[in-house]
Amino acid sequence: MIEKMDEKITIAQVIKKIDAFSKERNWEKYHNPKDLAISISIEAGELLEIFQW
Repeated sequence: MIEKMDEKITIAQVIKKIDAFSKERNWEKYHNPKDLAISISIEAGELLEIFQW
């Protein structure tokens, strides 16, 4: 469920939604600090590539 932009959502609510999303897909085994840091770096690089040119 996507929140409306004018509604306030807390960090705790975001974390709860992310945890539920991950558990529904059995992704917990992939969510360790090293793998998350690598994934964030890869995604950030792909986003920056769009703005490079």
